[in-house]
Amino acid sequence: MGISFQEFSTAMKTYQAIRILGQKGSRWNIPVPCFNVAGIDFRHSGSYYIVQRGGKAPEEIMNRAMAEFGEIYPGGDNFWYGEIHSVRGILTLVSMLEGKYTKELVNQLTNETYRKLLSSPLIKGNAKLPFKKASISQKWKEFYKLVLEHDRIANPFCKNTDLLKNPSEYLDKVNISIAFDKNIDIASSVKFGLKNKNSCTDFGDNAEGWYYHTNGWNDSEKGEESGYTSMGHYYSNGVNKQPIDEVVYLYHTTGGGYKERLGDVDLRISLMTGLAWKTYKEEEAKPVTDKQLEVMIHHLKRNIERAKITILDEMVKK
Repeated sequence: MGISFQEFSTAMKTYQAIRILGQKGSRWNIPVPCFNVAGIDFRHSGSYYIVQRGGKAPEEIMNRAMAEFGEIYPGGDNFWYGEIHSVRGILTLVSMLEGKYTKELVNQLTNETYRKLLSSPLIKGNAKLPFKKASISQKWKEFYKLVLEHDRIANPFCKNTDLLKNPSEYLDKVNISIAFDKNIDIASSVKFGLKNKNSCTDFGDNAEGWYYHTNGWNDSEKGEESGYTSMGHYYSNGVNKQPIDEVVYLYHTTGGGYKERLGDVDLRISLMTGLAWKTYKEEEAKPVTDKQLEVMIHHLKRNIERAKITILDEMVKK
């Protein structure tokens, strides 16, 4: 778990904390957002967490804040050795410091924070239609339809969100990560992800192109030992933003480490040309075969179903 510049800034502005200008990151020497609450400066590290400067939260309050998430010193996903790693973590700590804390208040502030972040056109408007090549075969049509479904699973906020719960209702099961290149009002690129211990979905959009991605352990109980299936759909811009290619890729492993095993699959298919190849072997690309489409269709269905069960089902209103 981690917290981006924009997540931190939006949460603190929602809380109405005092902004401190001209601060540098504790980990990287770059300008970072900083806010003061109860005489303590909360400064972004420049990486993925927040540090305390000019004072620290009393140990008793820090322990109380961690206890709200079932954490004890040195911490867990939300806190670590006095660092703060999540939106709910920072909102819990600062409201406790000012004697305002209630679970209801933190939930309200958390939902408002994510509502502002998720309302960005870069997220809500990010529903790219795959390149629709002239009909090749029934298998190609099925493949194309599944690519579209895959993308909508990777970013469930690009369509009607009325069926989704408030983030405070599922953040214990699914972590949200959002990062923009600038202030959300003028941002031109975004990275967005949903993740838990079983799988993850994410997408990004910038001047170089965009991508949708899903990934999951093939046996969640065994984790890395069982291997994983990574699927993506990406579009690359060339010089003067002229399209280079639009590709769907599959990387399926049956075990941990970098050893190639029987049953592993490495496959890329261009939606624009209908060619297929192995990663880094594009010079050997050949027209996609029905067998390759069958493999891609099988794993698209599998990753879509896994993302629905492990992520989307936790987010949808019952």
